[in-house]
Amino acid sequence: MIDDIIVGLLETYNTNNPFELCDFLDIKIISSNLGSDIKGFFQRTEEGYEIIHINSTLDYNESKYICAHELGHAILHTDLSISFFIENSLQIKNKFEIQADIFAAELLISNEQVDLISITDMTMDQLSSYFRVPADLIKYKFSREV
Repeated sequence: MIDDIIVGLLETYNTNNPFELCDFLDIKIISSNLGSDIKGFFQRTEEGYEIIHINSTLDYNESKYICAHELGHAILHTDLSISFFIENSLQIKNKFEIQADIFAAELLISNEQVDLISITDMTMDQLSSYFRVPADLIKYKFSREV
């Protein structure tokens, strides 16, 4: 299901950049200081506006990941009105958060990129560095059952 959504987005908008996709989908992005615990969150207002808030303290690659993750909530979880991405390594990720991470992994790590390298000789950390995404996304992209 998530793979099909990603393919549809790529075919329709010809980009895997979550910032560009938000622009095409009329999802507003607001960058502001959200403190040290919140990296970002998705908000759907009563009026139907969709907003992704991203912590302005993040670097570009992390902002891109957070944007992709929150875009996953916007597209996959149409019943949610708000979803927070909180930095807490002890927090157990629920089903919605895992789905949003899988969405981000599939969006940010294209199959074409994977075909260009030999991933069999690379560690998770090396793949994370190569694709400029968190190691969790590498796990979701390469370890999950399709």
